[in-house]
Amino acid sequence: MKKSAVKMLVFLMMFTLVVTGCGEAKDSKASGGSDGKKKIVIGFSQTVMNHPFRIANVDTAKKAAADLGVELIVTDGQGDASKEIANIESLIARKVDAIIVSSLSGNAIYPAYKEADRAKIPLIIAASGVPEDDKIPYTTFVASDEVLMGQQAAKYIADKLGNKGNLVVLNGVVESTNSQLRTKGFMPEIKKYPDIKIVAEQSGEWLRLPAMQVMTNILQANSNIDMVFAQNDEMALGAIEAIKKAGRMDKIKVVSMDSQKEALEKIKNTNELLMTVKNEWSFETAVKLAIDAANGKEIQKRVILDSPVIDKSNVDKYYDPKSTF
Repeated sequence: MKKSAVKMLVFLMMFTLVVTGCGEAKDSKASGGSDGKKKIVIGFSQTVMNHPFRIANVDTAKKAAADLGVELIVTDGQGDASKEIANIESLIARKVDAIIVSSLSGNAIYPAYKEADRAKIPLIIAASGVPEDDKIPYTTFVASDEVLMGQQAAKYIADKLGNKGNLVVLNGVVESTNSQLRTKGFMPEIKKYPDIKIVAEQSGEWLRLPAMQVMTNILQANSNIDMVFAQNDEMALGAIEAIKKAGRMDKIKVVSMDSQKEALEKIKNTNELLMTVKNEWSFETAVKLAIDAANGKEIQKRVILDSPVIDKSNVDKYYDPKSTF
């Protein structure tokens, strides 16, 4: 009897271990998701985090990642190319499934692109300069066409000035590919109107305060200005403050780019800002492309987003009081 009892006890213990083991294996598989696949991880190297446009890029990327069920790791380059490269190297070391890069560093960032390629990690360039050198590898480029944006601004200014007048140009950071592309579109187009004179051209560093300071100096040196073209809304808003303080807002109008909410409110409610060209700031498309690339899907080499001209005639179509940017 004792032997039978011992055998029965051993059998029950072994049965319990087998059942428990099967249960653990099932739970382990379930922890990876209902399909058992590993969660996609996307790295996002952002150039700076001190500008409304760039903050909106990150906010919309985070929302898209959460909605689509992927993990997003965001890094801040602090406007330094070497920092951006280090951030991308860190993302490569973490073996992310795809990397989104938004950079203002021009060709200084290209060595990091090559490292991502060697690591066989898809690279999505978004709201940034696209390499013109075919030897610089990337998977896809997604952004508005900034050369076209510059052309659109020049045509609008010429029309509003009646092809004649004195113009001030506020550029972004000189080394920035974004500024170079906008200039590449704007300058040849505005030169088609020889009676439009550029009386001053300086960098406002993409930011409101520097642009206000630069515009203050330009106003002091030039008594006759008809129009200001700022390469982004933040600089336009800074220029407007300087013009208002100088008491010349009734004589000078401003045109800009990016279509941030505050600029659209200026267009909608005042005559201080005539127009902005929309630069797509949402990174939802960039995140979707990164996921497709991570899953091995074939995607277009260039994805160009719309860049409509926005003024009083159509501002209500684009203005969203709940917008993050």
